[in-house]
Amino acid sequence: MRFTVKHIFTLFLLFIGIFPNYANAQSVREERKLISDGNKLFTERKYAEAAKKYEEALGVNSLSAVSRYNLGLAQIKQVTNPQDTTPKSKSLLDNARKNLSSVASMAKEKPGLASKANYNLGNLEYNSKEYKNAVDYYKQALRINPEDESARKNLRIAQKQLQNQDQNKDQNQQNKDQDQNKDQNKDQNKDQQKDQNKDQNQNKNQNKDKKDQQKDNNISQQTANQILQAMDNKENQTRARVNRANKGEKSAAAGGSRKRW
Repeated sequence: MRFTVKHIFTLFLLFIGIFPNYANAQSVREERKLISDGNKLFTERKYAEAAKKYEEALGVNSLSAVSRYNLGLAQIKQVTNPQDTTPKSKSLLDNARKNLSSVASMAKEKPGLASKANYNLGNLEYNSKEYKNAVDYYKQALRINPEDESARKNLRIAQKQLQNQDQNKDQNQQNKDQDQNKDQNKDQNKDQQKDQNKDQNQNKNQNKDKKDQQKDNNISQQTANQILQAMDNKENQTRARVNRANKGEKSAAAGGSRKRW
């Protein structure tokens, strides 16, 4: 659901009192005319020109809360998009905050102006999605003027947006934590898989070593059998030669005996 705060830009006009000397009365009249001219330009939506008139009024009286408050409003109105972050827009909004903040602190001296200044500061913060700051400004506006229904309404809206923002932050944090857990589990699974693969490779190497060892053993046994067989053959050959020699001797002996006979 989209919430929209209520914007009220109330311009103020300086009222002339009774002054003891002519010089003061004349400067006040000049200040009042500049403010009046600025207000006229403001209603015509000529905000930049209106701002110049208010600045001229501050040149006449630098302590003029009315001129400073109206200048802050004119600076805000020159920025059509609160999310605009260009240097010009940022400068305008920063100066508007400074001017309104100066007036917002005058709760005792200028309660009407101070209440409206806090209200508009709340709107500035709301449009910048700084809902906590907006809530604080609306509350301060209501402290100064408890009858300000616009500030009360905007306060409720800002509080709702702040609640939603906090919930979104919590949800985002939960999602982030879940993603981290997923990454950790993924890393653990990878490590476990690596360890399993490593163990499997080790087992394969061990089995290969055993096979190679058995092969070496088989080769050694085969070689031993060949050696034994060669030895047996040699012995058989030697035995055969001995037998043949013995037979020859016996034959010679038998022939000699017949001659003597």
